[in-house]
Amino acid sequence: MPFKFHEPRRHRIPRARYRVRNWPDYDAGLVRRGDIRLWLSDDAIAGWRPSCRSTPGGQRRFSDVAIETTLMLGALCRFPLRQTEGFVRSLMVLMKVDLIVPDHTTLARRRRTVCVHEYRWPRKGPVDIVIDSTGLKFFGAGEWARKKHGETRRSWRKLHLSVDPDSNEIIAHELTNDDTSDPAMVGHLVANAGGNIRAVIADGAYDGEPVYQAIRAVRPARSPPRIIIPPSKPSIPAKGEAHGGSERERHAAEISRRGRIEWQRRHGYGKRSLVETAISRIKKINGGCLTSRTFGSQQNEVAIHIKIANRNMQVARPMTERVR
Repeated sequence: MPFKFHEPRRHRIPRARYRVRNWPDYDAGLVRRGDIRLWLSDDAIAGWRPSCRSTPGGQRRFSDVAIETTLMLGALCRFPLRQTEGFVRSLMVLMKVDLIVPDHTTLARRRRTVCVHEYRWPRKGPVDIVIDSTGLKFFGAGEWARKKHGETRRSWRKLHLSVDPDSNEIIAHELTNDDTSDPAMVGHLVANAGGNIRAVIADGAYDGEPVYQAIRAVRPARSPPRIIIPPSKPSIPAKGEAHGGSERERHAAEISRRGRIEWQRRHGYGKRSLVETAISRIKKINGGCLTSRTFGSQQNEVAIHIKIANRNMQVARPMTERVR
């Protein structure tokens, strides 16, 4: 990669500096992120009790909104389920609201099946998406113990993300086991992104013709997105050598002709770093760990963390400009 190649001379290049243009609004939004009324709103209280079911069976005491709100408050404070129950119960007493709080066993049971509502920001036009993945630790023996003693339980989950670099919104995600490759999930992320996609940006780990085919298969042929993935070094032809004409081969020929840094600048590849910012926001919420033990609960736990991260960005988002 270029940044590794130029590392011995990088101290001569001044670091980029940025300034927040909307500091008063951004500062007020950061304060509002800690307002309990933002997370336990009047709408959540109004929808706390479930509607009566018309089919045979027992009636539920708590709606999906009540379970999701309680789990979200626990995730914000990084509380286990028992402490989450006590925390929300104390909030109901202080707010003088006559509502029953789900106990920790109900939270553990309903966390596997609750439907987490994912709010999508309204779009006014086509957007770029940046794709990447990260690992999340959960309970169980480590990798050394698993290989040493034949442990079948995995201790990592892999979170695949697609992020809008302009709004910092996480628009699609998939949680898989640690054996799933990154390119295998590209089609699912692009398909779940919805709307009109202008460009798909990813790092060199996604390089390969199957990734291009997966993206083309899930997007309409009348408006295909641009695919911006740097080809690997062995794929770069000699300068002036003819290429096959595919999009990947055109990228490789342009890198050979203009250089990798100029290719990144022309295609906006620098936006790829913003997905790392989104990953850091999620790991600040969960500490890079999952507390659930079953895969279904882990999927909903991650969905709640992503909903918190998106709401935080919706409340307070900095508008920056580069200072030269």
